[in-house]
Amino acid sequence: MFALIVLSCVAIANSNGIHQPQPYKFGYSIKDHHGEQHREESGNGAGSVVGNYGFTDDRGIARQVNYVADHAGFRAQVKTNEPGTANQSPAAVRMISNDPYSRSSSTLQFKTQ
Repeated sequence: MFALIVLSCVAIANSNGIHQPQPYKFGYSIKDHHGEQHREESGNGAGSVVGNYGFTDDRGIARQVNYVADHAGFRAQVKTNEPGTANQSPAAVRMISNDPYSRSSSTLQFKTQ
């Protein structure tokens, strides 16, 4: 009887509802008459996530976002040819614009924090 009680306590202690992070990976890509959309992401189960998402519309306007989230925080790089955008690095985000009407034509680098 004592052994049954001990085993029951061990089973309850191991099923406390807290689950450890697990590695994962997912993605999708959709193409239709409006353009193309995609996303991919993977996590290593130890707190690091790497991914990207983006679109290209039927006029050729595109945006691609590549990102990393880990112990150093969230970092993203945005590549686009959207009208009205310019190269900039707000909030540790790298913005790369191919807009032909942009006042800034150089690519800015990541700022380290």
